[in-house]
Amino acid sequence: MAEAASPPQLTSRPPPQAGPYILRKLVANLPLSADGSSAAVHGSSAAVHITCVEVWNGNLYVGTSAAEIIHFVLLPPESDDPAEEPTAIIASRLEPPHSDANGPGVQQILLLPKISKACVLCNHTLSIYSLPELSPDSTFKPIACLWVGGVDLNEDVDGPAEEGVVVVIGLKKRLRLVHISENSPPRAIKAIEYGGCMVSVRRDTFSCAADAHSYALLDVVHQQKIGLFPISSLDPDAGDVGGAAEHLATVPNVPSRSVSSASPHPRGPDEQRGHGRSTSLNVLGLGGPPSRTASPRPPGRQRYGFDVPESLSRDMSPAPAPSPGRAPLGGESSERASSQPRTGATSPEKPLPPPPPSEEGAPQVEEPPLPQPPPFVPLKPHVASPNPNEFLLTVGTTPSDPGVGMFVNLDGDMCRGSIQFSSYPDAIVVDGPGIDLSASMSPDMNAKEGYVLAAVHQEVDGKMTYGVEIQRWDVDSSAGEADKDWLSLNSLGLSVHNMGTHIYTPIGMRTVVQPYDLAIPEVGAKLTVQRLQLAPSEETAKETTQVPKSQAKADREFAERLSKLQSQTVVWAGDQIWWTVRNPLVTRLDACIEEAQYALTGDGTRIQPNRGVLERVLGDIRGQEPRNESDYLSLIYIRQKASLMLFMDVVLRTKTNIIIFENEKRITEQALIEGEMDPRVVLSLLPILNREVVQGKDGIQIYGGITTLVEQFLQQNDLGAMSTDVNGPFGDNLLHFVKRYLQFWKKRKGMASVTNDPYVFRTVDAALLHILLLLDQGSPKGTSSPGSHRSEINELLDKEVDCFDRAVELLEHFKRLFLLSRLYQSNCKASAKASKVLATWRRIIEGEEDRGGELVDGEHKLRDYLTKIRDQTLVEEYGAWLANRNPKLGVQVFADDQSRIKFDPTRAVALLREKAPGAVKEYLEYLVFAKKNPQYVKELITFYLDTVINELERNPESRATLSQSYETYRILEPPKPTYYSFITDNALGAEWWHARLRLLHLLGETSSYDVDTMLSRLQPYEQELVSEMIILSGRQERHQEALKLLTHGLGDYNTAIKYCLYGYASIHRPTTSGAPPSIPSREQQSRMFASLLQEFLRIDDLSQRVERTSELLERFGGWLDVADVLAVVPDEWSVDVFSGFLIQALRKLVRDRAESEVVRALSDAQNSQMSSELVEKREELGAEFERVA
Repeated sequence: MAEAASPPQLTSRPPPQAGPYILRKLVANLPLSADGSSAAVHGSSAAVHITCVEVWNGNLYVGTSAAEIIHFVLLPPESDDPAEEPTAIIASRLEPPHSDANGPGVQQILLLPKISKACVLCNHTLSIYSLPELSPDSTFKPIACLWVGGVDLNEDVDGPAEEGVVVVIGLKKRLRLVHISENSPPRAIKAIEYGGCMVSVRRDTFSCAADAHSYALLDVVHQQKIGLFPISSLDPDAGDVGGAAEHLATVPNVPSRSVSSASPHPRGPDEQRGHGRSTSLNVLGLGGPPSRTASPRPPGRQRYGFDVPESLSRDMSPAPAPSPGRAPLGGESSERASSQPRTGATSPEKPLPPPPPSEEGAPQVEEPPLPQPPPFVPLKPHVASPNPNEFLLTVGTTPSDPGVGMFVNLDGDMCRGSIQFSSYPDAIVVDGPGIDLSASMSPDMNAKEGYVLAAVHQEVDGKMTYGVEIQRWDVDSSAGEADKDWLSLNSLGLSVHNMGTHIYTPIGMRTVVQPYDLAIPEVGAKLTVQRLQLAPSEETAKETTQVPKSQAKADREFAERLSKLQSQTVVWAGDQIWWTVRNPLVTRLDACIEEAQYALTGDGTRIQPNRGVLERVLGDIRGQEPRNESDYLSLIYIRQKASLMLFMDVVLRTKTNIIIFENEKRITEQALIEGEMDPRVVLSLLPILNREVVQGKDGIQIYGGITTLVEQFLQQNDLGAMSTDVNGPFGDNLLHFVKRYLQFWKKRKGMASVTNDPYVFRTVDAALLHILLLLDQGSPKGTSSPGSHRSEINELLDKEVDCFDRAVELLEHFKRLFLLSRLYQSNCKASAKASKVLATWRRIIEGEEDRGGELVDGEHKLRDYLTKIRDQTLVEEYGAWLANRNPKLGVQVFADDQSRIKFDPTRAVALLREKAPGAVKEYLEYLVFAKKNPQYVKELITFYLDTVINELERNPESRATLSQSYETYRILEPPKPTYYSFITDNALGAEWWHARLRLLHLLGETSSYDVDTMLSRLQPYEQELVSEMIILSGRQERHQEALKLLTHGLGDYNTAIKYCLYGYASIHRPTTSGAPPSIPSREQQSRMFASLLQEFLRIDDLSQRVERTSELLERFGGWLDVADVLAVVPDEWSVDVFSGFLIQALRKLVRDRAESEVVRALSDAQNSQMSSELVEKREELGAEFERVA
């Protein structure tokens, strides 16, 4: 029993390769010899080796050079891991019948699954067996032939068995088409005169065949042949190939005749090792056992007959010669080479030109001989069909020289450019139908690339290397060697390097009859989501281990689905058989990334990415469309991993204080955006910002391949030792483009294609805010300008923030209180929003540090904010606080009609008395003066009066100040301002002084107070509060008393005149207030002017007495009676003192008299007119006579 590699051998699998194919072991350590041993020591030509392989329906059939077929049954692995190799158990060891013990062994195993039959060619003897146990077919007798195959590749391998299968058997002088069915004996259909056939591939009725010298295209139905080209251009026996189609002679079918079971048939020396059934039919009419006697070669250029060169039956692969002139392999003579005519040789029928005359004494220069062509070595023909319309043929010169693959169509014409092999291949296989890039429509998304796999050898660094060369056949081969890949066989443990001329390990390749399902565990390991726990706690780790069984099962099924692939190509060498598997997109690209992962260090352990390779990988896949789920996930994985490694490169270079070019940062940023990597993974690689990463109990769910990369990077690098100076490489290299990357993620929130993990955007918001706060540290204080970091912070905080608690911590840490208030305003619940905003503003206004300095004129902003909220409790609390701090501004909160919370003045006054007593006056003043509310005039007057009286009671100096003000005013020379203007312009900074000014204004302007009460309170201070006593006397219509106080108490003569004109309300009224509300009548004015004249005549200073009296009589004499004035004016005064008054009075008398005469004259004229009109009326009416009885 032979087993595939056991589970521990999984670690010995070949590492991921960047080529299009990788190797996966099928079986190893096969017992190729009957004694149970495997192949002999490598390098011995006598070693038993594998000659052909077939796999079908869980059965492995291995043909050996010892002329045996070993049948293995492939059992699935015992564990649930689909990546483990199956176990190969020997079912039987069969020696097919043959008569040549020294032949090449089992040459072909042709499985026909449709009819459950197998054709086996062993030492040029053909046998037919039943599948799967390889029981000999009793209806067929073994026959001698050269080759068997030619099954129509266009037919379905698993089609209905009733149709049977037509195979082609190559005989010495002809080909024979034989129909084989499941329950009937084989039946010959047609024979074609084409001898010595060594290989043939058929598509419908067209077959591309080859003998030992050249290729030909056969039409098996119309019996035509088109010669194509020789296998080797050095073959002297190839003859002329090509030209028009030739008709082939057809050999009539020989009637089948039964042969008894006693008929002789070939049997090997160890007959007991085969099956016991021997009944057969000689359906081909050849009779007798096969013979190894070679037929004589016909004369001339005829190519029919079996003449296989000995070199093609060797068990070794010929190696290239060190130089073109090296002796041929295997001791071949040079006669064949010398018999090949040299190109360009001179014809014997044409005379040579005469030699040029030689000069006497001239030296004779010998011409160097022309290089001789290399000796001819027979080449093995290879034919493959990549698609239903084309055949691929190989041609060359020597085994060491490059080979060429030629494509011909069903018409025998070259249909596409040729391909080149490093050496002439020992075996070729085509895989994939290819992609037609010239199609007018876009290529089929399900189409697979077409590849050619060739077993070749090449010389590298003086050593012969043997392996599989891979290249595309469906693309233009003008790119040359750049398009080729090399499938290394080093992992096979075989001798593929040699300093000699031969490599004794033959390599075989074959496309088996049925695809085989394989699993590539690396795909599932890379593409399945795994948990990245950056800082796990014991509790979290305990919770995460409890994965639901259903989830674990789903994850396992998902990984298995991604890991499943199919292969139909096997490679064997020695005692090992391997599958050649299409390298999945993810492992192929990841191999390039892993190559760049440690490129700059070379030790393969410390991560130091190669940026150029990573950028090239991302450029190669940009715009590539996925064909299936695996490709879709693979492209995402590669983009994420490559972009993350580019970011690691930036981090590592920043750690060494290197400033990175801007284009490299832009490339890294764009790669991260296109990869859509979880931003938490990116932030985990940065100092400071890695604290903002938030993860749930399941950690961060990312691709498994990336999880390993991140964990390894964090283990190798101490991020805490990295400089985090914002003005250094850390800020220049990382913060700016990471900020843009996070802003990109912020904009994608809510999209259907974006993760709904709440921890992602909590991390994004926290990290973005942290970065912006770091970058804004050096900005000047004040409000933001467009495009600045501060405006970006405002924009971030004014929208919904997922990391509210962390944002509060950051803003408090950076002492950005105003930004904190913006956060509260935008993200707090409605019930707590206003209270937190106001509390934060109060902290700033009270002097707590706010490094941003955005809250300009904070008290006014707080006042405006209070008018916009609806929480009465908050308005009362912060309104009173503001009123205590700034009474004039604070009281506006309670008196603003536009505020959403309106206060009743009574309630507001009570509140202010309780919490802000100093603002009561301001509130009342605001109501009275700004809002023109007369309701609180009395209360305000009382407040002013209390303030003034309390000051006068407590402070004698204030009383002296008032008395001094009167004296100072009285000594001023006219013209002088009114007393009210004087005390206003020379006002003290004391509150009681301003209270008195407002008191005078209110006393004269309103009547909403009790005069008697006011007089009773002012009576003790009538000497100090003269102006107040004047207004109250006027209110009581004691005008004479008021005018007396104005004249003698204040000496304010102008105010006394105004008092007479406008009344008491005007004496202390601001000039900008307009006219008083009521003006006395003229009669009252005349009486008050008469009283004022009496007071002026009592002024002590004679000059002032004469001047004031003269001025009064001159300006306002019209309000006085002349007789009264003359009666009171002293007799000793000169007439000049009041001459103006007398002139005005006399003029007035003359004017009055003239006016009376005019009135009298007008009245006489009016009387005369009325009398005339009466007379005319009477005459018009005439007399009326009235008869009296």
